[in-house]
Amino acid sequence: MDSNKTRVASVSSGKGGVGKTFVTISLAASFARKGERVLAVDCDLGLANMDIMLGINPKNTLKDIVFGALPVKEAIVHTKAGFDLIPGSSGIKELAHPMYEKIQDIKAVLEPVFFDYDHVLLDTGAGISEMVLQFNLMADLSIVVINRELTSLTDAYALIKVMYQVFGREFFGVVVNSASDPRDAQKIFNQLSATCKKFLGFSLTYLGHITRDEAVPRSILSREVLVLREPESAVALNCTSIVDALNVCEIQ
Repeated sequence: MDSNKTRVASVSSGKGGVGKTFVTISLAASFARKGERVLAVDCDLGLANMDIMLGINPKNTLKDIVFGALPVKEAIVHTKAGFDLIPGSSGIKELAHPMYEKIQDIKAVLEPVFFDYDHVLLDTGAGISEMVLQFNLMADLSIVVINRELTSLTDAYALIKVMYQVFGREFFGVVVNSASDPRDAQKIFNQLSATCKKFLGFSLTYLGHITRDEAVPRSILSREVLVLREPESAVALNCTSIVDALNVCEIQ
């Protein structure tokens, strides 16, 4: 791995409600705690919520970059969690389902600022829309967030299948969210990885898990970053383990 190269990872899920944005924020904060330069981009252009979860009321968002010709750097917000954020937009019809060409324009505008950072995390929407797929293609690594729900696994498989069959991507990292314990997480991961191996011909890479903890929804409601508020908690230690795995992950 080239230690001087910016590592760009997308964070996706087959379905909504699995904690994808919480995972993105927690990993970004965990990287920042290690002294690394981190940029998170809220790529869920129609229903962005990273700014809400962080208690930020941004002056500018991706909407202003796309439709207002605002320079990207003027939309970057430095968060209290130690990482930079480019907020997405919410409730903007034109960005809820942008045309392919518009997505390419957004990507072209964003990419030059990536080189100022060690890590870039792209918080994509859920599902297999063109917008989700294209932001995954920007990344060196696609991180797929799952939980124990059957629909989480089936929809994650659908996302991976499309990325493989349409774009030839065969390398995916998986984070199991809201797991009871490490054994439970490994079992959930094994189900998805075995399915990919059987039907697609490749296994997945296990990055780690995040323990189920009632402090998680409380931190979201209070707009606090749990890994900073409780740095010795199981969740914070889980996230540290995941970022360590990402730092040594060799992209194939």
